[in-house]
Amino acid sequence: MSEVVGRGTLLAGRYRVLQQVEGDVPGASAWQAVDQILDRPVRALVMHAGPIASALDGARRAALVADPRLVRVLDVGTHEDLGYVVCEQVSGPSLARIADHEPLTADQARAVVGETASALEAARRRGVHHLALRPSAVHVADGGRVVLTGLGTDAPLAGVPGGDARTTSRRDSVALVRLLYAALTGRWPADPAGDPLPAGLPLAPVVDGRPALPSELVPGVPGDLDTLCHVTLSTPDDGPHTPGDLVRDLEPWGEIRALLGSPVVGTAGGAVAAAAGSVTNAVTPASGIRAAMPEDDLQDTGPIQVQRQSVRSAFAGEQPAARPGTPPPAVPPRTPVFPAGAAAAAATGAGGGAGVAGPPSVAPGAARPPAPSGSTPTRVSAGAASAAPPPRPPSPVPSPVPAPAPTPAPAREPAPAAAYYGGGFDDVLGATNDDGPERRQFNPTAMVLTIVGIAVIVGVVLAFKALFSSLDTGSSSQEQEPQAPVTQTSAAPTPSASDAPTSAAPTGPPPQIQSATTVDPSDDDGEHQEAVDRAFDGDTSTYWYTQTYQRPDFAGFKPGVGYVMTLAQPTTVSKVRLLTGGTGGQFEIRASDASDPSGGTLLATGAFGTDVAVDLDPPTQTSTLTLWITELPTAADGAFRLELQEIELS
Repeated sequence: MSEVVGRGTLLAGRYRVLQQVEGDVPGASAWQAVDQILDRPVRALVMHAGPIASALDGARRAALVADPRLVRVLDVGTHEDLGYVVCEQVSGPSLARIADHEPLTADQARAVVGETASALEAARRRGVHHLALRPSAVHVADGGRVVLTGLGTDAPLAGVPGGDARTTSRRDSVALVRLLYAALTGRWPADPAGDPLPAGLPLAPVVDGRPALPSELVPGVPGDLDTLCHVTLSTPDDGPHTPGDLVRDLEPWGEIRALLGSPVVGTAGGAVAAAAGSVTNAVTPASGIRAAMPEDDLQDTGPIQVQRQSVRSAFAGEQPAARPGTPPPAVPPRTPVFPAGAAAAAATGAGGGAGVAGPPSVAPGAARPPAPSGSTPTRVSAGAASAAPPPRPPSPVPSPVPAPAPTPAPAREPAPAAAYYGGGFDDVLGATNDDGPERRQFNPTAMVLTIVGIAVIVGVVLAFKALFSSLDTGSSSQEQEPQAPVTQTSAAPTPSASDAPTSAAPTGPPPQIQSATTVDPSDDDGEHQEAVDRAFDGDTSTYWYTQTYQRPDFAGFKPGVGYVMTLAQPTTVSKVRLLTGGTGGQFEIRASDASDPSGGTLLATGAFGTDVAVDLDPPTQTSTLTLWITELPTAADGAFRLELQEIELS
């Protein structure tokens, strides 16, 4: 294998292989590569052993499932007898690495597994199942996005047998609960029947023939998650039977925070960045946040939210004294709450000694000025205290919530570009109220309501006009006829005088397709034989489709592909209508059967479109009809593939 694919290999004349990356799928190797046409990094899975054809077919079916939590499959093909699958590059650590370092908090475990279950539910509705779930297949990318890999490929390569829809859905659901157990405990509850692929985590202890409860290994596990793991992993038929059932058991869940990687602080004029960086080195990250490791995948990524947690925990020692009875601060939108004055105070604290072992030096008197006796202490944000003179005592107010004291509004300075994000909600209110009545903002409410009202009036007028105009009883010749599908003339030879009797009006029952099959000259199994019935089921949302090729001429592998229809009884066919998901390409309508699809009588030729009707001149009486595809159309995604939504005969 190394002699065929290695550093510098060009797959399919497009993907340049760079270096091999870690992988745990037998018979395949994972590589970092670059798409030389689009100049973007990709990940290539090269298959050199095992059921390669089944894995490639599974990758093609997985590519049809559109979900942002599933890794996007970009290309599937072969290279010198090796199969390959090219997908988007996966950034971020795997759940195996995260849980191996430290178990996730309950809310984070609920969110990560809930997102994974949502992705598998979308795949299940398209008939695709994973069957090889493990912690190394789940990644947490930038911004807390969950990415699931290996759909359609890992199970065939690992030798996992398939099954009916009920069985495969249940197996994926139980595997999702195992992921939840691993996220909560950092231990993997082994499958009694054996795991097809390594989990990458220590095995969970077994008590009375079942995995120990998560609460027995980690304190603070919520009762619903503890019970869910117990009943699913201990009882054969209990627990969720589909990923959708598990989603309903876990929801609602919150936002996924950055779970692994080193904090990065943006530039904010120098002083704030230096002080915040010192605080990050001195303060232990909050629970559920993994510390930085040299080999982490996120070392060179943009800013993440670990810095927000560290600074908040640094100030936690001083806030309770000034804010008794205040609930935990809610996390507002990402708005900087350190004005320029706080940058100077932070810079002074950072430069006051050789090292910083606590929060930035901010004078308590400046941050919280003493209040007059008998009055409630006044809350003022650190930035406002350092940038403004001491405030006057606040006026008595009926509300029990202390209000910030009005202060003269100094000249506003630009806030740091990337300072500490987050903070208490009271800090944001205090910083906003420091501007006093001199700051006047434009209130767009009245203008928006006016525009909406005008739009509603115009809509009502147009609706009434359309309603009454539809009641017009004028001449029917003025009515617009519906647009008919594109009609293509037959390419069959003009009939001679001796053929004139056959061109009479069609007789017999209307043509009805009883069954269909596909014929591939290079493969006895045809192309996607399991989906042939979708082309005449009356539902345009389903379709039969060919394999995807790199050229419209089937990449030179075959002269064409046939879709052979067997009618319920011999009858006369005068028109064929094709509804497809692409344009271009060429086809032929032939009176032939599966034994010789490209033979028989040529009835018509044409080009594919979204709605194409072909008239057969003269109408032909037959019991079989073949759509012979000589050139593939271009699908919506730009690939060369026919998606036959519906074929109608009349």
